[in-house]
Amino acid sequence: MKEALLYQKLKGKRVRCGVCQRRCLISEGQWGYCQTRLNQKGKLYTAIYGIVSSVNLDPIEKKPVFHFKPGSNCFSLGTYGCNFRCIFCQNWQISHLKTPSLNLNKEKLLSPKEAIKLAIKSQAEGIAMTYNEPAIWLEYSLAVFKLAKKNHLYTAWITNGYGTKETIDIIAPYLDVYRVDLKSFDNRFYQKLINIPKANGVFETTKYIHQKHPQIHLECVTNIIPSWNDNSKNLKSIADWIVKNLGSKTPWHVTRFYPDAELNNVPPTPPATLFKTREIGLKAGLSFVYIGNLPVEKEDDTVCPKCGNLAIRRTGYMTEVLGVDQKGHCTDCQEDLNIKM
Repeated sequence: MKEALLYQKLKGKRVRCGVCQRRCLISEGQWGYCQTRLNQKGKLYTAIYGIVSSVNLDPIEKKPVFHFKPGSNCFSLGTYGCNFRCIFCQNWQISHLKTPSLNLNKEKLLSPKEAIKLAIKSQAEGIAMTYNEPAIWLEYSLAVFKLAKKNHLYTAWITNGYGTKETIDIIAPYLDVYRVDLKSFDNRFYQKLINIPKANGVFETTKYIHQKHPQIHLECVTNIIPSWNDNSKNLKSIADWIVKNLGSKTPWHVTRFYPDAELNNVPPTPPATLFKTREIGLKAGLSFVYIGNLPVEKEDDTVCPKCGNLAIRRTGYMTEVLGVDQKGHCTDCQEDLNIKM
């Protein structure tokens, strides 16, 4: 147990958590919605500090992140719990698990110093909080990322985007990459499949990062679920929003859905839908729209939007940097490709 960073003390030993936009009001002895934060005698504690469910060395492209340190490996950590309840979650075994049901004494504990040592030993160039929502791991993320910066490692959050602005302001000085899920523009999608009232909060926080913390590299993902978020109007709305609020050179990953967790009555996304969505994004003005979770010939390559030079070729997770200089510009025409080398 470690005292939480963001909460208000209220009358009657109640507290209000400030980590995510749910802003849970938690009575004494009760847990927040994410099932990782506990009110003990009027103080809010995180029960997952250093509790690790998953540890891997992943290519940064697996997140997916294509325009930051292409070809590098990042040391990837996950914990338990989530502030979302996506009924299609592919990591539901850890994200839907309730901390009160864990025997914490038997769980793997990894101190921030140990995490950095393992990252360096694995020859990773960066460290990522991923697999479940990193905002609920704020206190641990902050401690790890502070040490990461001292050891010249880049840092990444792979997030659902529902953290508060206060959370973002705390982690931002130590965060290099914010890879966010823009699941849908439709409130019904978030209400029915995730159990939050509106989509707007995710988009507004992402916009806030771009405006307030422009040094943080942003990439967006939309996992396209048949009959739920695959209509052209919704997809065009997402693409238009990215162009207007984040910039035309922000990468948008459109990925194939596979049935999982409780959403097993929906088939995988037809490949044609992904190709159509990519065209929607390009027509909206986005320079880089990538197809994911599906083998493709060239739709995961980076091509200069100005001269057509093949900048980065990708085959699975094998990455070949062919036409990008150290400034992230096209080697043929010097167009800024929004790539951080």
